[in-house]
Amino acid sequence: MEGLSKHELDNFAVAPAYYQHRKSQEWKPSRSMEIGTLIHSVVLEGRIDYAVGPEVDRRTKAGKEEWQAFCEENIGKTIVSKDEEAVIRGCFDACTPLMEQCQFTCEDVETSMFWTRDGIQCKGRPDLIAMINGEICLVDLKTTNDIRHFDSTFYRFRYDVQAAWYQYGLTEALGLATTPGFWFLVVDTEAPHLCQFMRPSSEVLANANAKIEQELAHFKRCQVAQEWPGLPQFKLIMPRYE
Repeated sequence: MEGLSKHELDNFAVAPAYYQHRKSQEWKPSRSMEIGTLIHSVVLEGRIDYAVGPEVDRRTKAGKEEWQAFCEENIGKTIVSKDEEAVIRGCFDACTPLMEQCQFTCEDVETSMFWTRDGIQCKGRPDLIAMINGEICLVDLKTTNDIRHFDSTFYRFRYDVQAAWYQYGLTEALGLATTPGFWFLVVDTEAPHLCQFMRPSSEVLANANAKIEQELAHFKRCQVAQEWPGLPQFKLIMPRYE
């Protein structure tokens, strides 16, 4: 449906021309993204959307036939290896105690939201809307291959913007008097599958909202003028402080 998503805003933040280009491109998930989607399904919905493929030599005729028969019996499911299944199950087991802190129904999983911000139609689909310790919260499940470095990944993928984007959207969509909480449920795909709730600070969210305001103002100018420029010709690289 119509509306600017956070993912599209990310593309626009690279360059308006990049946003326009990506709109016309077919998106194909990587294998790690596919496994992440399977983890989402089993953790959030208890739904198993995969089947463990047989260990056969697909270079042989017999192996090809067995594999083909297995695939036909599991149409609609993602075929995974035993090692990939172990990752999925490990992440599920790690997330289960933390998911018990969330009160929700199946209707609260991946609910589409639509709202207007600064005159621009926006949209989003948070992983989960739940009650945690009596507070209405947005919960987003993130998989990582090294939870020690999630803080840097957080800014690399603009998860701060995602949190602020969904908070604003849910507040507008439900007409809430107070801003809902936002928790990232982060689970490591590497053993021992460490798992933790992480919450962006109020300062992080305030900075993200300021960033969104600037980007939406720029987006509106491009939309009105119907001009979508690329990158500036020159850029100064500034020092980075951790």
